[in-house]
Amino acid sequence: MRTTPLRFAATTLAVCLATSPSHAQTIDFETLPDGTPTADTEFISDQYLAAYGVRFDLVDPVTLAPTGTPRIAKVGSPQTAFEGCGADTPLANQGVGDSFLTDNTSINSFAGTLLVSYASPVAATSAVILDVDRRSGGSFEEWTIEALDASMNVIDTFVLTAPTGTDVCSTGHGPGDATAAGFAFIHPTPDIHFLVLRYTGTATSIGLAFDNFSPSALPDPVSVTINAPADLCEFDPFSITPQVSDGVPPFQYQWQSDFGTGTFSDLAGATSETLSAIAADVSYRVVVTDNIGDVAISNDVSIDPATLLGYRLEIEDAPTSGTFTELTDALQPYLHNGPAEDYYAYNGSDQDFLGPAPALTLDRAHLFLVRGTNGTGLFMVFDAITPNAGGRSEMTADFIGYTAQLLLQDDPGDSDNGSGTSQINIRNTWTSPNTDGFVLGPLSSAGPADLAFNDTFSGSPTFSGSPTFSGLTTFAAYDASATTHPLPLAENQRVRLTPNCGCPADVNSDGVLDNGDIGAFVALFLAGDLAADFNSDGILDNGDIGAFVQAFLAGC
Repeated sequence: MRTTPLRFAATTLAVCLATSPSHAQTIDFETLPDGTPTADTEFISDQYLAAYGVRFDLVDPVTLAPTGTPRIAKVGSPQTAFEGCGADTPLANQGVGDSFLTDNTSINSFAGTLLVSYASPVAATSAVILDVDRRSGGSFEEWTIEALDASMNVIDTFVLTAPTGTDVCSTGHGPGDATAAGFAFIHPTPDIHFLVLRYTGTATSIGLAFDNFSPSALPDPVSVTINAPADLCEFDPFSITPQVSDGVPPFQYQWQSDFGTGTFSDLAGATSETLSAIAADVSYRVVVTDNIGDVAISNDVSIDPATLLGYRLEIEDAPTSGTFTELTDALQPYLHNGPAEDYYAYNGSDQDFLGPAPALTLDRAHLFLVRGTNGTGLFMVFDAITPNAGGRSEMTADFIGYTAQLLLQDDPGDSDNGSGTSQINIRNTWTSPNTDGFVLGPLSSAGPADLAFNDTFSGSPTFSGSPTFSGLTTFAAYDASATTHPLPLAENQRVRLTPNCGCPADVNSDGVLDNGDIGAFVALFLAGDLAADFNSDGILDNGDIGAFVQAFLAGC
C-alpha cells in the first residue's frame, strides 16, 4: 500500500507529463458540463460522461456491486458531506469552491464507496478529498484510493490519512478538519479504467467530500502569489495570505525573509501563512510544495513600515465616561531578544514575575510593555515577591480594530476567556509571597488597547460579588526609561494604549514636514524638553540637532 505520491522514476514522470494536456480539465461540481449550476443534494451519475468520459456510482466496498448514486453537497446546511468549521464548510483559500460530490446519506458511521468509471483509460488523474481529520480521542479518518485496470484489478494505490498538527476549527475533530487533501496517479501509459475511493479509517460519523477532479491529466503546476499589507507601523503584527493556484493539496508553506542582503533565509518554524512581527526594510516570500512534490516560489513583497515613536498612554477621565486625558505620547517598551512573553520569566515552580525590570512595588498593579521578536506585549503584574496579603483582580482588555492573544498567564489555576478575540477577560488570584499577572498581545497600530478592572467573573464560586480587586492599593504604568506614571485604581475606568506611529521629524504632528516642525524642534530644544532628544542619549546637544536634520531630510 503506497502513501507517497510518485510511483515511477523521474524520467518516466517526465514522459507522462510531456504527453499530458498542459491545462487539465477539472470537474469542480459547481456546474454541469452545459453550464447549469448544480443543486444541493442533486444526484450525479452520468452527467459528465459525454464531456469528460467519466461516470460516478456508489458501490459495495468489497464486491464493488452498485448500491446507489452519489449527490452534490453545497457549503452550509443541509449538512451531508462533513462537519468542519461549519456545515459542509471548508477552510478558506483552498480553491475548492462551494460544491463537492458526496454519498447519498447524511453523515453517519458508514460512508459510501465511490466508483469512478472511465469510458476510455487514462494515464494520469488527480482530485482532492476534504476533511480527512484526526479526532481528539485518537481515532482518525482515512481514504484509500485505488486505480483499477479493465478487469478491475488494483494496479496502484494512494492512501490519504489524517495529518498531525493543529485543530484549525477547534471543534475537537483535530488536524485535517475542513482541509483539502489531494491524491494523484501518474502512469506512463493509459491503463487506468476505474477509480475506487474506499473509507479505511477508524473514526465514525464521517462523510465523503470529493472535489477538483482532473479525470485525465494532472492539474497545472502549483503557483503562488502574495500581496504586501499596507499602512503598517513598526513592530505591528501582520499576516500574509498566499493565493495558491493549481497543484495538488495539501500544501506545505516555508516563509523566507531578506533583511536587505539580497539572500532569502528560512524563517524558523514558519510553516503557515501567518507572520508575527516586522522590522523595517524587510522582504518576504513563501515557497509552496504540493502533495506530489511540485514547488512554487512566490513574488517578493517588501515591508517598510512607518516609524513607531512610542505608545500613547491615556486614562479615562471617569469610569465609562468615554473621554480620555493623555499622560504621554511616547511610552517606551522594554526590549527582549525573544518572544515578548518570555520576558516574564515565568516558570511552574516559582510562579512569579522574574523579569529584569521594572522593580516591583508591594500591593501595586504594574502595567508595562515589552517589545520582543513577536511584537509588543502588554504586561500586567500584581504585587511584589515579598510577604503580602495576597489578592485578586478581574480585568477586561478591548483591542479595537484587531484581535490579540493571551500570550501568558501566571498560575495555571487562574481563568480567562476570549483569547484570540478583540476582547479578553482575565481573573487572577495570588497568595503571599507571590506575584500574579498576564501578558496580552501583540499590540497593533490598527487601534487602541483599553484595559480596565471590572467584575467580569461575578457569580462564580470564587469570584462572586465585590470587590473587583483586592490586595492592591496603587496602579502605575512603567516606561523603559524608568519613568513611572500613576494610574487610577478604580473599577471600569479605562487605561488606553495606542501606538504613536509617524515621522520622527514631524514634531508638531500635523502630518507634513515643513518650517513648522523646525520651529517646534527649536522651541523644545531651547526649553530643555527631552522631546528634542532626537538621538535618545538623555542629553540635549549638537547631536540632537544633527539627528533632527537627518530625520527631516529623510522625509516621511
